[in-house]
Amino acid sequence: MTNPYAGADGDFPTPAPRWAPAPPAQWGPDSAGSRPPVERRRRVSRKLLIAVVGQVVAVVALVAVLGLVWPGYFVTKVFDTAALQQGVLSVLRDDYQLDADLVACPPGRSVEVDSRFSCSAQVAGVPKTVTVTVLSSDGRFEVGRPQ
Repeated sequence: MTNPYAGADGDFPTPAPRWAPAPPAQWGPDSAGSRPPVERRRRVSRKLLIAVVGQVVAVVALVAVLGLVWPGYFVTKVFDTAALQQGVLSVLRDDYQLDADLVACPPGRSVEVDSRFSCSAQVAGVPKTVTVTVLSSDGRFEVGRPQ
């Protein structure tokens, strides 16, 4: 009986290897050149991002509301110069019974309790100085006698 697997000389052929060659060592340099290791980006959780952004928005809104509502942070109260001059003129005429014509006060004076500033006035044609004292934060003031 003849062996179907035998070669022409009657020997058995050498079987082909059933394994592949080993891959290059992982601890050594790559044969194609060394590449820097690929860094994986960490993904931020969506819930954490929403929580942080929500808190930042809440703080900014709180600062904006308090800064605009509470005088002294973003908004300072100042006297309306024309109304202040009219008020000083009416005190000189009505309360002190003086013949006052013109009053000039410095513009942009802030409404600070117990602050004082001077206005100039014409009383009977003579220039005088009037001291104005702020009494309250709502703009009430006191006018001193002209000097």
